[in-house]
Amino acid sequence: MSGPLIEKQVRIRRVTTIGPQVAQGLADPARLRILEVLSQKPMTAEEIAKALGGAGMKKATTTVRHHLETLKKAGLVEASRMVEVRGAVMKYYSPTIRAYACEAQSVPDLDARAARIIADTGAKLARVLAGVQADKRFATLLEKEKEAGKCKEFLALEIMNAALARAISS
Repeated sequence: MSGPLIEKQVRIRRVTTIGPQVAQGLADPARLRILEVLSQKPMTAEEIAKALGGAGMKKATTTVRHHLETLKKAGLVEASRMVEVRGAVMKYYSPTIRAYACEAQSVPDLDARAARIIADTGAKLARVLAGVQADKRFATLLEKEKEAGKCKEFLALEIMNAALARAISS
């Protein structure tokens, strides 16, 4: 038996913090599209169904409600407003994450074309990550979390992710 047909070092190109419920929430293309639609403005299940239909993804309102329930359990959407209309309560939903999508998926050869800015930004982020992990408040947070040893890097990245979301929103 000869050696491997191919063997190469695979470099990690993207980091995403994700848990099982979030993964399930994002597993269906319709739910991804719902998050995209909700990024425009808060909407009811009926408005979402109409928006999906207009985009060529026809879904019944009951199906949209099911998807919204899955997204709520995953912490990806929340009811942002409730109004009474003719004795019924209408819930408006808003996303808790900002999902970016691009038909092109990514810029071809981004790593090569933007190597310098990626390296510079990576070095800056490494210092920020080290600062987060060295912060006494982070140590306190780790003490309170079960199995924190396994999750130290995850928790630090979640903090950076939340800070990035706050920066984008401001």
